[in-house]
Amino acid sequence: MTDRTSVINLIERNYDVSRETIRKLDIYAECLIEWQSKFNLIGKSTINSLWHRHILDSIQLVRTLPDDFQSLMDIGTGAGLPGFILAIYYNQSGKDIYLVDSNKKKCKFLDEVAARCNVDVKIYAERLQDLTVKDLFKVDVITARAFASIDSIMSLSKPYAHKKTKYLLQKGVNAKSELTNAKISSKLRVEFINSITQENSYILNIERK
Repeated sequence: MTDRTSVINLIERNYDVSRETIRKLDIYAECLIEWQSKFNLIGKSTINSLWHRHILDSIQLVRTLPDDFQSLMDIGTGAGLPGFILAIYYNQSGKDIYLVDSNKKKCKFLDEVAARCNVDVKIYAERLQDLTVKDLFKVDVITARAFASIDSIMSLSKPYAHKKTKYLLQKGVNAKSELTNAKISSKLRVEFINSITQENSYILNIERK
């Protein structure tokens, strides 16, 4: 069974997806492989496990997202992971998805794949701290995947968070030690959720108590 087939079977079994969603995920995967030959969008060693390592790893966040969230910002989105995959999943739902990355080539890829998939996302090709005042907005969910330290993420995204903003941070084996050393406010609750794609990797679910 191929990486694609096994992941699609799992997604169809455990998530509420339409054939149209699967079609758009296919377009994303095809576009990513095409662009990977020109730009280094993902690690070369993960190309053969693209569906499991990247697409499923992103879509698993759906289980932790609030049903009523209206806006989400993915910091350091890179090739749109997890942000663009979530945008595909929630396409036509009226939710605002913001993708932020300073790498212009990766954002060019995101522009292309968004057009091919006919998915509405807002792409910012600059560092979060460099967004201008006119771009300031508040979001319900902030995501980041192997982007920066917990402290850096919380600090950089503070202008975009409101009192009920939820953080979903995808972290690796050092997640617990990193959290121990982080300056997390006592007003925040942190939940460790085991990743379904990688052993000893976690989703940190951070929200106000």
